[in-house]
Amino acid sequence: MSNIKLTAILVDDEPMALNSMERMLDKNCTNVSVIGKTKSPEEAIQLINNLKPDILFLDIAMPRMDGFTLLNSITYKKSQIIFTTAYDEYALQAFKTSAVDYLLKPIDSNELKQAVHKVGEQLQSDSTQNYIADLFERLHKKNKNIGSIGLPTMEGLDFIKTEDIIYCHSDGNYTEIYLKDKQKLLVTRKLKFMEEKLEATQFVRVHNSYVINLNFVKKYIKGRGGTLIMSNGANVPVSVRKKNDFLDSL
Repeated sequence: MSNIKLTAILVDDEPMALNSMERMLDKNCTNVSVIGKTKSPEEAIQLINNLKPDILFLDIAMPRMDGFTLLNSITYKKSQIIFTTAYDEYALQAFKTSAVDYLLKPIDSNELKQAVHKVGEQLQSDSTQNYIADLFERLHKKNKNIGSIGLPTMEGLDFIKTEDIIYCHSDGNYTEIYLKDKQKLLVTRKLKFMEEKLEATQFVRVHNSYVINLNFVKKYIKGRGGTLIMSNGANVPVSVRKKNDFLDSL
């Protein structure tokens, strides 16, 4: 492991994730000094341009400005990029930015150490070694549980099978997920996020506040829009605007 001294800036829209990453670096990568951290992409641009870190630990899915837009907005382009995200669909785009590494949350301490080691090697040798094959291999291992989804909660990430979701209910900037084992998760994302993550063939938006799993619809009660009785006994309204879409999906 390279002992070259490195500086880092952490950017993530979730304060808990920022604090967790700082603790992990302090414990596992003693050669890295955190010189700035922020949940604001706009503030991050100023920090990066002014402090010129060796490493930028950057979340991708952030409100107002995602990680790729942030990178296009900075003038200091010499930081080594390590993406940190819960969602693997950004992988190919991350590789195209010549990122050193791509860490999926929850972040593994060994993978973090390997990523920092790569940065040290890059800076010492001034090389542009291609790590894409290694990244794809690790991403494949991460996704061996097909049909599962990682959902951000206040505590971290919960991995569940999409087939276990009965319905999703909007709660402002959060989403309540009702599961067939009678559990309920509070996801720190809006309902639109869930709608985009779930398969359109199985899940349908039936109301501004609801996305339902068609496999758990027990009964449809006619009305102006109508009401669905779900397998767990919940009553889910169908909006007039969404009524035809729902009936067509059946």
